[in-house]
Amino acid sequence: MKFIHPLLLGAVFSVSFAQSDTDALKTLELQVKQLQAQIEALKANQDKISTLQASLSNSTMGDGKEVSVTKNADDITLLKKQVGDIKKHTAGDNVKWDIDFRTAYDNLDYKINGVGDKHNGVWTNKLILGMSASPIDNLVFRGALGAYKIYGQNNVAQNSYFQNFDWYGTQKPSDNAIRLREAYFLYMNEVGDMPYTVSFGRRPSTDGFLTNLRADNAEPKSPIGHNINMEFDGASFKFDLDKITGIPGFYAKLCLGRGFSDTTGAYSMNMSIMGFNPGYINADQNPNMDLAGLILQLYDNGQYKLMGNYFIAKNLMDMDITGMGLTGPNFKFSDVGDMSGGALSLQVNGIGDGWSDFLDDTIFFASYAFSKTDPNSNKLGVITPMGTISPMSGMLGSQDSKFGSSIYLGLQTPGIFEGDRFGLEYNRGSKYWRSFTYGEDTLIGSKLAARGNAYEAYYTKPIAGKNLVAGLSYAYIDYDYTGSDTFFGWTGTPMDVDKTPGAVKSAQQVRLSLRYRY
Repeated sequence: MKFIHPLLLGAVFSVSFAQSDTDALKTLELQVKQLQAQIEALKANQDKISTLQASLSNSTMGDGKEVSVTKNADDITLLKKQVGDIKKHTAGDNVKWDIDFRTAYDNLDYKINGVGDKHNGVWTNKLILGMSASPIDNLVFRGALGAYKIYGQNNVAQNSYFQNFDWYGTQKPSDNAIRLREAYFLYMNEVGDMPYTVSFGRRPSTDGFLTNLRADNAEPKSPIGHNINMEFDGASFKFDLDKITGIPGFYAKLCLGRGFSDTTGAYSMNMSIMGFNPGYINADQNPNMDLAGLILQLYDNGQYKLMGNYFIAKNLMDMDITGMGLTGPNFKFSDVGDMSGGALSLQVNGIGDGWSDFLDDTIFFASYAFSKTDPNSNKLGVITPMGTISPMSGMLGSQDSKFGSSIYLGLQTPGIFEGDRFGLEYNRGSKYWRSFTYGEDTLIGSKLAARGNAYEAYYTKPIAGKNLVAGLSYAYIDYDYTGSDTFFGWTGTPMDVDKTPGAVKSAQQVRLSLRYRY
């Protein structure tokens, strides 16, 4: 507008001196109209500028959410805080929790020599609370608390000395107590080109390699599940050798564990002095039970995975029975000798190379395992068939070293619907086969410990994505010899189930379950 008034004045004066009054007026009228048109154009441009400024100061995003220029600073601050919170929850300062909850019904049926069938239906709730934290890049803590509960009050404590044994505290249903399942740290570093990991604590030692498939766990835990599947405390030292050797996935892991600690505990009575013992001294009843093992992942290219292990277990124990009569019987643990064993296991993830989608998504495995006893000369009190107590020595019913073996085969395929899986497994153990699979999640006892034949079929179907999965499984064990899943001395004596009164000849279990994971 500042430029308009001088133009008008200039036009008036120029017309006055150059033309007649009439012509001047016409000319002046024309110029005024032109100037008015310019003013209107300027106003229109000014309106556009105002509209654009308003859109910049108060516009919306594509999703309709208001994004205010004047509020951008606050929005950015809020987003930074949200990203910071996410980082803390995923890999930052806080402990990250996960939930694994299963509610199930198990129908159990046993055929017992000379007794007839025994059966029961058991409802259970199994809860595993997992936790992890990584305060710095090369240090990780992982843990898990577990409660495996039979519905309602139960009377198992009145019937079993070993219901809550430390080897399977969260793997056998009992009361509503929350027990420690895992608690360990991982420290990772490198020596030259070789990464290594050091770990101490309560080990991730249940549902290991191969057995993770029947447990519907995508990732196996540490050991080979064929011969070791139980909870224990110890340490591991893993060395990644793939970069040095060029062999895909090659690593070696040394594992050390303690299965039994002999100690008096706090405020134990000393009857010889009629007082208390010093706290946690050696009870002089049984040496500490220790295990040393070597796990080798020999090859893993994503499709073919070959693993092996070898272990030595020292000072294995069995029940020593004393004091029959008015004062007994009394039970305590005693050392019966050592045992060694090993396994070689192959898993194939996808059969063939692009033959079909079905075979590409099919998993097959085969495993061989062995055990070998080394009994000592200690004599334990055992109950004879005549009902008396007699001292005897040996392991698995023999004073000689005994060799046992087992084979384990499995197949898992896609089902009919999206995400469902179908599995078949078979294993057979010899007369003197002995595994450490007390933590196997099978109520009729460890099928992989069977001295005989065992079969299993299972099916899993996602209900609400991977967060809620329905499961149906059937396991059948046809025993040849007794003592498959007991201790290591005379109570593990293999006897023909057809000739032994009271021996379980076969056992079967049907499980229906719903599992929530997040």
